[in-house]
Amino acid sequence: MRFRRTVICGLICLLAAKGSLAALKEAKSIEVPDLTTGAEVDKSKSYNLGATGLRGWIFTKPPTHMDSYQGRTTILSRQILVTHVGVKSPADGVMQIGDVILGVDGKPFDDDARKLFAIAIQRAESSAGKGDLNLSVWRAGKTQEIRLRLRKLGDYKPASPLHSAKAKLILDEACQALAKEGIGNDWAGPISALAMLASGKEEFMPVVRDFAHQIAKKTIDQDPAKMDDGSWDLSYRNLFLCEYYLLTQDKAVFPAINQLTIMMAQGQSTFGTFGHGLRSPTPDGKLHGSVPAYGPVNNTGLVVNIAILLGGKCGVNDPEVKPAIERASKFFGHYVERGAIPYGEHEAYPTHDNNGKNAMSAVFFALQPNRPEQARYFTKMTTASFCNREYGHTGQGLSYLWGALGANCGGPAALAGFFNQSSWHFDLERRCDGSFVYDGDEQFGPGATDDNTYYGKSSYDGLSPTATYVLTYSLPLRKLLITGRQGHVPAKLTDKDVAEAIASARFDLDRKNCTPEQLVAALGDWSPVARTWAAEELAMRPEAQSLVPKLIELANSANARQRLGACEALGRIQNPQALPVLIKLLKHDDHVLRFKAAEALNFMGDNARPALNQLLQALIDSSSKRNEIDWNDPLHSTQSKLAEAVFDGLLGGSIDDVDMKLLMPAIQAMLHNADGRGRGKVSRVLERDLTVDQVRQLGPDILLAIREIAPADTMFGNEIREAGLKVLAKYRFEEGLEAGLLFARTQSMHGSQERMGEIMKILASYGTAAKPLLPELRKLVDECKAQEDFPEWARTMKVKAVLDGIAAIEATTEQPKLLRLSEGNRPAK
Repeated sequence: MRFRRTVICGLICLLAAKGSLAALKEAKSIEVPDLTTGAEVDKSKSYNLGATGLRGWIFTKPPTHMDSYQGRTTILSRQILVTHVGVKSPADGVMQIGDVILGVDGKPFDDDARKLFAIAIQRAESSAGKGDLNLSVWRAGKTQEIRLRLRKLGDYKPASPLHSAKAKLILDEACQALAKEGIGNDWAGPISALAMLASGKEEFMPVVRDFAHQIAKKTIDQDPAKMDDGSWDLSYRNLFLCEYYLLTQDKAVFPAINQLTIMMAQGQSTFGTFGHGLRSPTPDGKLHGSVPAYGPVNNTGLVVNIAILLGGKCGVNDPEVKPAIERASKFFGHYVERGAIPYGEHEAYPTHDNNGKNAMSAVFFALQPNRPEQARYFTKMTTASFCNREYGHTGQGLSYLWGALGANCGGPAALAGFFNQSSWHFDLERRCDGSFVYDGDEQFGPGATDDNTYYGKSSYDGLSPTATYVLTYSLPLRKLLITGRQGHVPAKLTDKDVAEAIASARFDLDRKNCTPEQLVAALGDWSPVARTWAAEELAMRPEAQSLVPKLIELANSANARQRLGACEALGRIQNPQALPVLIKLLKHDDHVLRFKAAEALNFMGDNARPALNQLLQALIDSSSKRNEIDWNDPLHSTQSKLAEAVFDGLLGGSIDDVDMKLLMPAIQAMLHNADGRGRGKVSRVLERDLTVDQVRQLGPDILLAIREIAPADTMFGNEIREAGLKVLAKYRFEEGLEAGLLFARTQSMHGSQERMGEIMKILASYGTAAKPLLPELRKLVDECKAQEDFPEWARTMKVKAVLDGIAAIEATTEQPKLLRLSEGNRPAK
């Protein structure tokens, strides 16, 4: 128990970097098992331990705090349990399964055991090392010193690590491993082919050429109508073909590039995004509608957009190509100064990267000479993201693939800064046969081994980890556009930029040692993530309230970043003195500042109540024409954040004593918000609080919100539709019947199998008035059966829900009085 107490107590302050007392309570509750006492752990979850031949279980923190996003998943670990020993590896015959590694070089682990073990490997493999890795090992109740003999590889050059002899040797051996793997036939096959191209090795070219011709022929022979559901496959396919064509000028593949590029450009959404599939027509059948079903997935959509861009560079001449690049550039460019590109059409994430999406954006913008601001922002964010490589929805494989490529856009200094901070992890993922392993799980953490061998998990959903690292170690060769063949001049970072990026990445911990004055200065940091950390930390300090006048002054200053940081701090400090300046900033020309002011007012909670009428007016003033995109704020995120402050916060209990002359047009404005999640903010007020006359007043807007799903964030677009249908049914408005049928017919969205049952219950509540719908509902049964995009179990649920609804309507004898939105009462049918 002594080990456990020491770790927990010694790191309480460290975990407080989260910025709240909740973090302290959480840290006290984390129990790290002492492996020398026989603690039971899940040995199938393990990490690769470099070229030693070992895999080991290492304590990973629960995924409930910000440290996880920062790659500090094993920060509490002080022991490593050996779970696998590779045959014919350096550890074979020396280490045993069940050994507990307590330290290296005669010292017990006093920090993250995984990172310290990796650094010890680097020392052993270095020019000054002798190849000796000395381990303190607990075995059968006793601690002993054990030595592993590793190969000497040399050192990375600090100023140019990937130009070192060590890096070249690693690349050569990884290429040998990649040659043995070959090129797969799934969506990730083109990534392995890209790695082979990037390596510059002539022996790969026959294989690469055959693969290029194979998938080019497959593309031309395939019916385009049957290619619209695989953006993961098609994006990397076209990316590879474009890079291959630009490198070889092999005209045999150009027809496929032409077909793919045009199809992708035509299949792009109105916001420049993509989902798991292409082709998202508008309701009237035109191009560039909303992303259907599951909604947008930026991790594939960004690659599609890079492929379209490269298709244009290959010479694809179609009127859809340039507008597609422009739409994507405007959409992803609007995240500058906000944070990391999110999963889909959402507000930015509070990290320097998230599963490689900022890195992808860096490459996308760096390939466009006319986008220097966006290129530098995303490149600097990626350079600062060395802590974020191990976090991402579906795991972090794409982070490994794109991370170094994004930093490389900033030039040699940026790549060196990123790599030097990450090299311990790269060397930990490298195995003794020269290949690399994927150690990742959703959302982060150790990977599960495939077959109880040292080689563990050999792929990330088909993606070869060896291929991803070949791309990284091939960067100095600059063979591909995505690896810098034409240079990335708009994104080049200076030594000062790189130093700032590294400092900002570490600020989540460093802020604990800052004075209040230093925290105030950090509110003007280049990084939106560091600004947030500074604001969180400042709000915790006892001096916070006394600094409010200074922060109000900064919020009015000429320095754009200081204004943003000051807004964040004022929101978290929650002093009502800040209300006037925050309200004023809602009308500022800086669109990011408007959002930060709205976010701050949301943080204020009930302290913002004196400004309720002004917030309602701001909601009204922030309205825009339906289906008209403001590319500075395409998702209406400022209005959505204000709605969160008002409807989730201040009016979360009731709407008593609210000025209806402001509330009604504010609700009306939100019913036209571009974002599905944003519209949903008024759902509770619609269902709970509105009188029949108020519903009639909002009737046309409610009907429109039911009939037309919000164009952005469609996954969350059904909440307001269901709420609108419920309030129409609550007062028996006849128009709800037709709207409900349409709502049911458009249930091809994520989670619709559960939603269909709710819709049927709402329609059945109309009693006998719903009987005229029965013929159409019987047709709906067949429509649900034919939805092949859904798995059989989901189709079965939907069919059962409709059949149950039909049975309920057939059996009902209730004859409620119906109302009409535009007239008076109507007799029941």
